Amino acid sequence: MERSRSPVWRNRNFFLLWSGQSLSRVGTQVTQLALPLTAAILLDGSPLQVSAVTAIEFLPAMLFGLFVGVWVDRLDLRRILLWTDIGRFISLGTIPVAYVLDVLNFPVLYTATFFTGLLSIVYDSAYQVLLPQLVDKDQLLDANAKLQMSQSIARGSGPALGGTMVQWLSAPVAVAVDAMSYLLSAVAAFLIRVPPVRRKARQERGTFAGEVVEGVRAIVKHPVRWRLSAAEATDNFFGSGVIALYALYATRELGLSAFLTGVVFAVGPLGAIAASAVLARVGRHDRPRETVIAGVLIRAVGFLMAPFAGGSAWLVVALLCAGQILAQGGLTTLAPASVTWRQLITPNHLLGRVLSFGMTLQYGTIPLGALFAGWIGEVFGIRAALAVSACGVFCTALWLLGTRNPDAPERAADSGSMSR
Repeated sequence: MERSRSPVWRNRNFFLLWSGQSLSRVGTQVTQLALPLTAAILLDGSPLQVSAVTAIEFLPAMLFGLFVGVWVDRLDLRRILLWTDIGRFISLGTIPVAYVLDVLNFPVLYTATFFTGLLSIVYDSAYQVLLPQLVDKDQLLDANAKLQMSQSIARGSGPALGGTMVQWLSAPVAVAVDAMSYLLSAVAAFLIRVPPVRRKARQERGTFAGEVVEGVRAIVKHPVRWRLSAAEATDNFFGSGVIALYALYATRELGLSAFLTGVVFAVGPLGAIAASAVLARVGRHDRPRETVIAGVLIRAVGFLMAPFAGGSAWLVVALLCAGQILAQGGLTTLAPASVTWRQLITPNHLLGRVLSFGMTLQYGTIPLGALFAGWIGEVFGIRAALAVSACGVFCTALWLLGTRNPDAPERAADSGSMSR
C-alpha cells in the first residue's frame, strides 16, 4: 500500500475502482435519458407509463436498502462489485436484444429497469464499504471527493451524450452502450486486489433479522449517524424539488431555449472539479463536520440564485450558470465528506448496513420532495417553489450543529458496544 502522503491517483486499487465507477456512472446517465425515450418513442407510452420507468429505478432502494446492507456486510466486497456489474450488463442487455427480436414491451422494460436499480444499490453500498480497505485514512476524503466528482461530471455530460446517441443511433443502442460500460467496470473490479491486512474482519453472524435490527440500531442510537441520515434526507427532499422544476422554470418562466438550458446544466461539473481539487489540497479527513456544513451552504446559495435570476437572457444564463457551478461544487464538498464521516465512525462489520440504510432514506425522500415542490409550484408559482426548496437546503446544516468530529474514544466505544 502506498504511503498516505502519496496522491491517491497512485493507488492502483483506487484507480481501478474509480475507473469502473466512472464508466458505469456515465453509462447510467445515458440510460436515464434513453430508457424514458424508449418508453415514449418506441413503445408509445403514456405519461404515467413513461414516468413509471424512473419510479421503478428508485423502488429497489426504498424496498430493499437495509436488507442489501446485511449481504454487503457478509460477503466478499470485490466479488460483489464484479457480479453486480455482470448482472447489470445482462439486465440492461435484454432491452436491445428484445428490441432486435421485436419482443420489447413494458414488462420487459420495467423488469430490466428494476433489476438494474437493485444491483446498482448493492454495487454502491459495496464500493463505499470497500474504499476504506483500499486507501489510507488520510486519503479517504480525497478518494470520496474524486468519486463524487466523476458522478457530477457524468451527470452533466451523460444526458448530452445520451441525447446525441438517441438522435443518431436510436435509444436501444444507447442502452446497449450503458450495458457495455458495466462490463468494462466488471473488468476493473476483477483486477482490484484488496490488501490482506485491510480485509474486512469476519464477525460472528446471527440471524438475518437480527442483523437487520442491529443495522437500524447502529443508526438510530448513535449521536452522529442519525443526524447525518436526517441531514442527507433533508438535503435530498428539498434539493430534488429544485432539480424537478429547474428545466421547466428555465424554459417557461425565464424563456430560455433548450440549447441555453443545456448549457446551464453542462457547466455545473466545473464546480465539482474545482471542489475536488480543493479537497485534495486542503480537505481534512478529521474535520468532516465543517466540510459537510460548508458544502451545504455553498449548495444552498447556488440553488438560491435561480429564483432571483432576471434581466436580459445573457444575464439570466450567467446567474444560472454561476448557481449550477456553486450547487455542484457544494454537492462535491458535502457528499464525500458525509460518506467519509460515516466510514470513520462506523465499525467495518456494520458499514454496509449503515450506508445502505442511509441510501434508503435518501432515495425515499426524492419523489416526496419533487411532489412537494410541484404542489408549491401549482399554488404559488415555480419561482416560489424554487425559493422554498433552496431555503430548505439551508436547513440541512441545522441537523449537524449538535454533532462533533470523529475521535478515537467514540469509535472505540462504538466498536465495543456493537461487537458480538
